[in-house]
Amino acid sequence: MLLGYVLLVGNPWLNRDLQIALSDAESAFRVAGVLLSYPSWHVDVDRVGPFLFWYANVRALLFVALAVAGLARVPRWVSEKEGAGLFVITVGLTTLSAMIAGLGSSVIAVSLLDSRETMPYVGLGQPEEFFLGQVGASATFGVLFGLVLGAVVVMQRRAPAGAKRRVNTPKSFW
Repeated sequence: MLLGYVLLVGNPWLNRDLQIALSDAESAFRVAGVLLSYPSWHVDVDRVGPFLFWYANVRALLFVALAVAGLARVPRWVSEKEGAGLFVITVGLTTLSAMIAGLGSSVIAVSLLDSRETMPYVGLGQPEEFFLGQVGASATFGVLFGLVLGAVVVMQRRAPAGAKRRVNTPKSFW
């Protein structure tokens, strides 16, 4: 689900259309804007510039890699009966993955690119505002997407209420 979401919503063609549709939206739709714009990735460096190209692509790649690696280990940490624990760990890992990806891609893009390319985004006088903005955007996306992902994971793990457990009968010697 995570990889499909990033590939579908983050693709440059759909994401551009979604951002245009939500650009004049009320504040209630700004939450949706965070969910739709954070996982964006780009294929044309000439259209978005080198900073946004590398920053967004590294962020999407890091987020998917960290989230998949972390979420693959969740079943070892939580038993199947613990729905609340599974939900909290899923939200926490998603948020942590988004924050590490946001800060990591910021540091990588700022350190690898020339200051002329980063100046419109980072600014020469106060780069801490850029990094704090990335922490805020990453945490917001991580919590919002984690809530959705956590609910889906818990619903998938929950056994049907009326179903009986399968009993393994011993095999016959005949």
